[in-house]
Amino acid sequence: MKVNEVSRRYAKALLALAKQKGIHAKAFQELKTLSEAFSADVTIKSYFENPMVSPDQKAAAIKATLKGQTISEEVVNTIQLLAEKNRISLLSEVTQAFQELLDLEEGITRGIVRSAQPLLQDAKNSLEQKISKLLNKKIVLTYEQDPKLLGGVVAQVGGWTFDDSIDTHLKKLNEELNRRAN
Repeated sequence: MKVNEVSRRYAKALLALAKQKGIHAKAFQELKTLSEAFSADVTIKSYFENPMVSPDQKAAAIKATLKGQTISEEVVNTIQLLAEKNRISLLSEVTQAFQELLDLEEGITRGIVRSAQPLLQDAKNSLEQKISKLLNKKIVLTYEQDPKLLGGVVAQVGGWTFDDSIDTHLKKLNEELNRRAN
């Protein structure tokens, strides 16, 4: 998902406030949980997208819902501000921007690993260590199954692609055999 500049500004402001109090990791988890709740519940989503509901009503609904919860004041205020400005639809983008900014500050690079079959935890750990050592960065990988792969793995981290799939090995073998045949 592409993050727009408005979402990035909200995320940057929230991160600055959360870092002052040393709760940036907690704030991210809270923001992520709320974003997932807003996205998952059709009733909530339709209420906040309804133009007949005023921004003040939306902010009041958020305040009433989150009152008494163990959610940090900074996150609650950010959600309320989004509602007041009629930008609650940007919540998932704000969450993504927050994560990107947090990762940047902590030197974390995220990536996706696709494999034909689920990987064992030992294989995941080994893969993370190898890529981390190769790129000299902290790596956080997300794992997905890809039925199009015959076997092996394809990892995309930052601008790099590490392809150790059977498809790629077969293509290389075919090219080598064709080169030797000619």
